Amino acid sequence: MSSEQAHRHWLSAEAAKDRGDWAGASLGYRRALRAMPHHTPSLLGLSFALGKEGRHREARDATLRAWQTQPAHPALRFALAQRLRYFNEFERLVECLSAPTFAAQAPAGAVAKAAVMLSSIGAHAEAKRLLDAALVRAPNDAACLHVRGNLHLFDGELDDAEACYARSLALDPTVVQNAWMRASVRTQTPERNHVEDLRERLARVPAGSAGEPYLAYALHKELHDLGEYEAAWEALERGCRSKRRQLKYAVDDDERQADALIAQSTTAFLQQRSAKPQPAVPIFIVGMHRSGTTLLERILSGHPDIADAGETYAFDAQMQLATDHATPGRIDSEMIRRAADADFDAVADGYAEAARWLSRGKPYFTEKLPINFWHVGYIAKALPQARILHLVRDPMDTCFSNLRTLFAGVAPYSYDLAELGRFHRVYSRVVAHWREMLPGVFMDVYYDELVRDTEAVARRVADHCGLQFVPEMVDVQRSSGTVATASATLARQGIRRDRAQARVPYEHHLGPLREALALD
Repeated sequence: MSSEQAHRHWLSAEAAKDRGDWAGASLGYRRALRAMPHHTPSLLGLSFALGKEGRHREARDATLRAWQTQPAHPALRFALAQRLRYFNEFERLVECLSAPTFAAQAPAGAVAKAAVMLSSIGAHAEAKRLLDAALVRAPNDAACLHVRGNLHLFDGELDDAEACYARSLALDPTVVQNAWMRASVRTQTPERNHVEDLRERLARVPAGSAGEPYLAYALHKELHDLGEYEAAWEALERGCRSKRRQLKYAVDDDERQADALIAQSTTAFLQQRSAKPQPAVPIFIVGMHRSGTTLLERILSGHPDIADAGETYAFDAQMQLATDHATPGRIDSEMIRRAADADFDAVADGYAEAARWLSRGKPYFTEKLPINFWHVGYIAKALPQARILHLVRDPMDTCFSNLRTLFAGVAPYSYDLAELGRFHRVYSRVVAHWREMLPGVFMDVYYDELVRDTEAVARRVADHCGLQFVPEMVDVQRSSGTVATASATLARQGIRRDRAQARVPYEHHLGPLREALALD
């Protein structure tokens, strides 16, 4: 078969993909590959189509075959990177996007997205190098400036971050994420704030548009800083309503998942554990978002033997492969059903490959993805050497902090008071099960105690992890390290003991949350 025939098959497959005919697309790509086995576009197309058919392992295999072709064209390199990121292939992703030709030739918009991919896996230095090279070629690219601002913020370079956001917003007023991030850089004052600018932008933005939540949340943050609490609440309500309308979510699904997971996780199920070795000991930090997980990771990363890997989906990626079921970013009932027959030795082997990269040569590393609380039982089965730390914070404080945070792709429950309370009850029920079933594996870390007597708690945590306490652990204001979460600014402010005060001005609005939490 000639290359011309292969191209015709590829075009046919692309047409089938556009129609949503995934079986037809897969067939077309396979026909093209019979003629040209190393045709990168067909391999990438096949990976996508197989994923849509629910054939997750085969989809990953097609991506790894595409990786072996080492395409030089920036567009193909970027498309390959997107698939590698989807499958959490960290080391290959970094190598893919570190190619000199990509940095030199890729459009600035693609570079900005590539830098986000790198930063999302903790490859911040590589992301900065890529962006800085792009900004030499395109110094006025608003998307690159926005992402560069984020990286400055993660490094604690607040003035540089603010300058990037301002410049990006001036160049392209539609990149309203800049206004939201700009509000978070510092505490606003009567002499220095953007309230009127935000109000003007909100007046012009279409209701229900993707930009509305960013502006509303930014306005809430700045008005809260200024003590204008009723106006701040109105802005928060608007942001929550707008964001919730953009999401497909039902807390009923989470309640059913909790039932299924608890029913599955019997003593017999949890006691069958892998004995496969790991190159480093993972320390999983789990809990609700905004419960203090970033602060605890910051403490642990002060230890010379611990690498901070940040929020990765490395374990979730292995569960998806073991169950041949894609659920990017969250567990679901089908994964739970298939996990009953999963090969947890394979999970351990796959995770070991990721751990070699995440640990950066250190004997321990942190995995700070709060929603790994769903996976605690599976972690215990696949990685019995892992340490698991669970942050416990006052339910009202935790939920209110979730409400005030505009998340990127996670926490869909956090934009409605009743749903937020119900989800917290689901989470509490799952965690209570792990506490009962996994004594000695699962350690509760109480947020109030952590901020009140940080050294004492840090010593107990170090002991649980099999480490000696070092004084550097409690120096959370140190300049070293990167904090790439919603707590990026807070994490460098030292131990804050006043975070519970944030909800006091809004107590009279929070009745539905208190009721859903069953606290009355």
